Amino acid sequence: MTLRPSDRSSAPQSDASGDEGERTPPDRRRSTTDGGSSPDPTPESPVDAADRPAAVDPGPDRFVAAVAVDGEVLFAGPSVPAVLGVDREALLGDDLLERVHPNDRDPVADALSAVATDRTVTHRIRHASGGFVWVESVVDEELAPEFGGRVVTARRVDVDRAFPERFRQFLEYGTDLVTVVDADGRVRYESPSVEEVLGYEQGSTVGRSPLGYVHPDDRERVTERFYRALADPEAAPTMEYRYRTADGDWVWLESRTRPLPDDVVVGRLLVNSRDVSERKARERRLADRNERLDRFAGIVSHDLRNPLSVIRGSMEMARLKGDTDPLERGERAVDRIDRLVSELLTLARQGSGIDEPTEFDLEGVVRDAWATAGSGDATLVVGADARVRGDRGRLRQALENLFRNAVEHACEADADLTVAASATDEGMIVADDGPGIDPAHREEAFEPGFTTSPDGTGYGLDIVREIVESHGWTVELRPNADLPLPPEAPRLDGARFAIRAPDPGAVPETEPWIDG
Repeated sequence: MTLRPSDRSSAPQSDASGDEGERTPPDRRRSTTDGGSSPDPTPESPVDAADRPAAVDPGPDRFVAAVAVDGEVLFAGPSVPAVLGVDREALLGDDLLERVHPNDRDPVADALSAVATDRTVTHRIRHASGGFVWVESVVDEELAPEFGGRVVTARRVDVDRAFPERFRQFLEYGTDLVTVVDADGRVRYESPSVEEVLGYEQGSTVGRSPLGYVHPDDRERVTERFYRALADPEAAPTMEYRYRTADGDWVWLESRTRPLPDDVVVGRLLVNSRDVSERKARERRLADRNERLDRFAGIVSHDLRNPLSVIRGSMEMARLKGDTDPLERGERAVDRIDRLVSELLTLARQGSGIDEPTEFDLEGVVRDAWATAGSGDATLVVGADARVRGDRGRLRQALENLFRNAVEHACEADADLTVAASATDEGMIVADDGPGIDPAHREEAFEPGFTTSPDGTGYGLDIVREIVESHGWTVELRPNADLPLPPEAPRLDGARFAIRAPDPGAVPETEPWIDG
């Protein structure tokens, strides 16, 4: 849509007059029955018609302006007040880009500077009321010499007009995201649910390609299928991919395209999308659990054979020699099998996430864990307390494994033992004054099956790591980590396990944290 030659030639006269429309001379009026006057119906000459400023007025829902490449308004048509609510004179000399919504400013600037090949831009422009109205601006490709800028024809559009009222109400209350894209792959309409699903203001992505919001790892695949759907709308592909939200996070969307009839002017494809992030999380947990079960089956078939062989051999020797000592070895093997099965079942049942985190005090779960896994010959020291959001039962199990690990290694060294647990600025620490862990083994201490004890299973610390990581935290051996304890507490030079967790202000309120 461009300005007609007669429109351009009349612009300077309209601007010079400063009037919104032509005033009919007194000698061209006639009396009316109510005592007023009306324009003489005598036809105007071609010259008069060319001089009328109204010739540049394309209608009450659109206006014409001449705009410099840098955005300065050089001419404003008579319909500017009807569309934007401001006087023409107030618009002259202004920067048009300053009136365009910040989210839409770049494509308008590109069209004015001829950077963009698409000369039609749908965008928001500020109304005198303080709000924004949607317009579709068509920018002339060539500069208009009489203005020194480009002629812009802006037509007010209402995206809701493209849909009957009953459909608009349905879309307004629907939870699925409905998007209409044109043949160029640009968004022409998006339903109000975009605010709930993605956090974007409705209309903020109109005129843009949705591919720029797709996760980089998914973009190539989605781009190929998206353009295939544009070329062949009947293909109707269904895609799952990650999409960026307004706050910078990623959600999983499932989208299905549908062709629009040829007589529908609003676009080429209708895209129905829904947030499937929870379903994808369940699928990941299920895949993780299946992997653990496979791992459990492999470990059971391998690691249980040795203790069972010990039991069989011990029983055979007892029968042949009438000696009960081999039976004691068999009992120890049975105990190891019992622990091994228990810990492997724990690993198999662990998930990769926390389903229903709760808030609780760290000291309470520490003392509960010590009551189960502590020893009467050992002493527990509790340092700083903290508020924790997480899975209390699983965190208790992790602490039980850490306490049991300390007690068992202290018994091997035949030494008194003190175990301490305390919150820190980074999360929490569990430490002891036992023999500690050889520095050469610190990197592999959390590996499944690794143990330095002949009676150990090698899965206790692996379970600790799994539980901590399921919260989104980390655990490591840090012998020099600061440990806030009461002044009377002994020096703890044994193993020191540091669990790092974010504080409440660093993560969404639904995520696990430790408020130390």
